[in-house]
Amino acid sequence: MKILAVTAGRRNGNGEILAKAALMKAEELGAEVKMINLHNYNIKPCSGCESCTVKFTQKGEAPECVFKDKDDMDTIMQEWLAADGVIVVVPAYSFMPAGLYRIFTDRHLAYEPNFHKQVNNPAYFKHRVGGIIANGGSTRSWMSLALESMNITLLTQDIKVVDQVMINRAPRPGQVLLNEKSIERAAKLGENVVKGIQNYEEVGFLGDENLGWCPVCHSNVLSLGEPHWNEQGFKIECPVCHCGGDLEKDENGKWKFIIEEDGYRKSMINGSGAKDHFFEIQDTMRKYFSNMEVINEKRKKYLDYKPATIEIKK
Repeated sequence: MKILAVTAGRRNGNGEILAKAALMKAEELGAEVKMINLHNYNIKPCSGCESCTVKFTQKGEAPECVFKDKDDMDTIMQEWLAADGVIVVVPAYSFMPAGLYRIFTDRHLAYEPNFHKQVNNPAYFKHRVGGIIANGGSTRSWMSLALESMNITLLTQDIKVVDQVMINRAPRPGQVLLNEKSIERAAKLGENVVKGIQNYEEVGFLGDENLGWCPVCHSNVLSLGEPHWNEQGFKIECPVCHCGGDLEKDENGKWKFIIEEDGYRKSMINGSGAKDHFFEIQDTMRKYFSNMEVINEKRKKYLDYKPATIEIKK
C-alpha cells in the first residue's frame, strides 16, 4: 500500500506539516509513504502544443508529452501512477490553488488514465484514491475555488476522492500548529485514504457530508447548465464532477441540489464524463485537420500583425 503526498507551498511550511500529519497516520496504519514538494523540482509549463492529444485521437497511440525526459515531470508521474493513494496539500492564493500546482496538473493530460484506457494502455488500469487539503490564511470565502480546483485535478486522473478539507486562518509558517484540531483533521484524512485503499469498491466519501452543494463530489459551486458538445445538457450542473440535476427546496425550506435520474451520464466519478471528453477532443481534432487549408489562409492576417510588446533590458 503506497501513498504519495504532493505539496506546493513553502518548504517546511503549513502545507508540509499537514501533509506529514496525514502521512504519519497512514504509515502508522501500514502504508509505505513518500512526500514531495513541487518547489524542489523542475517542471516546465505546458506549451499547449497538443501533441499528446493528437497522438491518441488521430493515431490511436498512447499520449506522450513532448517534454518527457526534458524535466522532472515524468519521474514524478511514475511515482504518482504507482501510488495506491495520493494526498495533495496546496495553499490557496487569490481564491485558487497555488500556480505551481496548476503548472504541475496542466501537464497531466499526457498521463490521463481515461485517455490511456481508450488506447488500451494496461499501465493505467489501476484503482487509486485521493485526499485533498487546501490551506491558507483566510476563511473559505477567500479560498473559495481551492478545494474545487484541486478536486478536478484528481477526478481527471481517475482518482476516487475519499476526503477533502480546508485548513484556514493560518498564514504564517507553522501557525497551523496553534490549532490541534487542524493537525488531527489532517491525520484523519490520512487514515481515510488508507481506508479507501483497503476498501476501494465499497468506500464512499469519508469526509464532511455537508461540505458543499453537490451530493456526489461535495463541491460548493454550481453552474447553470449549457449545451454539451453532443447534447442539450442539464438545468444545473456541478462544474467539478459534471453530474446534473436541478435545485429543490426541502420541507425546511432549504435549497438542495438534486441529481436527476440520468444525471450521471457525464460524470467524472464513474469515468463516463472523461470517456465522453475523449470523443469530444477527437471530434474537434478531426474538424481541425479537415479544415487546415482554410485555417492557415485566415491565420495569415493575424500572423502578420505585430503589436507593440514589452521589452526586457538585459
